[in-house]
Amino acid sequence: MSLDTPTAGPSESLSVNQATEALSSLLDDDQPAQTGDRVEPKKEPAADPAAAGTEGTASAADATNDDGGDATQGDQTQPEMFTVKIDGKEIQVPREEVIAGYQRQQDATRKTMAAAETRKAADTEMAQARAERQQYAENLTRFQHQLEAVLQQQQEIDWPALIERDPQEAMRQKHLFDQRQAALQQTYQQQHQIQQQVAAEQFQQFQDHLRNQHDILVAKLPEWKDEGTRKAEMTAIRDYLTTNGYTAAEIQNVADHRAILNVRKAMLYDQLMSKADAAAKKVANTPTKVVRSGTGDSGSTDKRTAAYQHLARTGSVKAGAAVIESLLD
Repeated sequence: MSLDTPTAGPSESLSVNQATEALSSLLDDDQPAQTGDRVEPKKEPAADPAAAGTEGTASAADATNDDGGDATQGDQTQPEMFTVKIDGKEIQVPREEVIAGYQRQQDATRKTMAAAETRKAADTEMAQARAERQQYAENLTRFQHQLEAVLQQQQEIDWPALIERDPQEAMRQKHLFDQRQAALQQTYQQQHQIQQQVAAEQFQQFQDHLRNQHDILVAKLPEWKDEGTRKAEMTAIRDYLTTNGYTAAEIQNVADHRAILNVRKAMLYDQLMSKADAAAKKVANTPTKVVRSGTGDSGSTDKRTAAYQHLARTGSVKAGAAVIESLLD
């Protein structure tokens, strides 16, 4: 939205500095009101000298209000108007609305910037957390391989011989084996928790993607704002895909609005062509009507024949619509 000056002509532009001064002047209680017209003092007609007594005193009293001010101060002044351009059109609005609009715009800008900064900070923190989690997962995998290797070595120990030869060493090795086995199980649990977190995030991202694709579809197909229309057409699209050999799993995994738009276009085209074929068969099975000379029926017949010939040559949706239209003539 742009601001223009409220001076002599509506097309003169108001600069940013002038707009700032105008906004500041509204906050200054000592600033006199700006009006476009000058108030001229009221001229009283000459009074008769003989009646200059009590009548003159009454006139002076009438010219003064109860607060001691001039009577002209009670007149309502016209609000100061500004020319603003909205959607390419210039309109006149009072100063108060200009101020309010400016304040709302500044407030919205501040909130938008704050929200953007918050999202940016959240994205940064999320990326950092994912990087740290990835590093931790890699360390867990490395630790897992090390534990599995040493446990494999301990399992190859001849425990009866070791107990016979050195009971204390056998007890120490058994204690190490138990500790390492517990650490390996804990490592497996932590890896499973990380996998669950990753799966939950991926699921949330997929849900966000589906919502975004749904919004795009509704924007491109306004008729889908009606829930009944959307569900009916989605059911028809699923049936169309099933008829053309797609499995239920393949249909369920469609998550791109472009694919749905293309399938819908193909389905509507096939429906139109099917109607055109049915209409053509109906006309072909209709007995030939004998047209008498001068009845004027040959014009519509020629138009219908031309439409069928054009459909046979091109096979386009437009040609099929023309055939249907000719049948209604």
